[in-house]
Amino acid sequence: MRRKTGTGYSQAVPKELLDHARRSLEGDRPRKAAKCVVCGSECSPTSTESLCWVCRRLKISAWREIEQQIPAQE
Repeated sequence: MRRKTGTGYSQAVPKELLDHARRSLEGDRPRKAAKCVVCGSECSPTSTESLCWVCRRLKISAWREIEQQIPAQE
């Protein structure tokens, strides 16, 4: 059996819609990752402190040590 010769094909998605989708994606460029203010490595884009995960953990550990030393001094 032979296929019918058609006059062309019909697109499932209109060309205008495809062009609009391509243009909207072109504007979404990934942002540069912020740098840690202490060591300069990449930090999380959602970080409010501008610290990488290592420096953030060190800061939290230092706070815990200080909190433990305060009762001992009193």
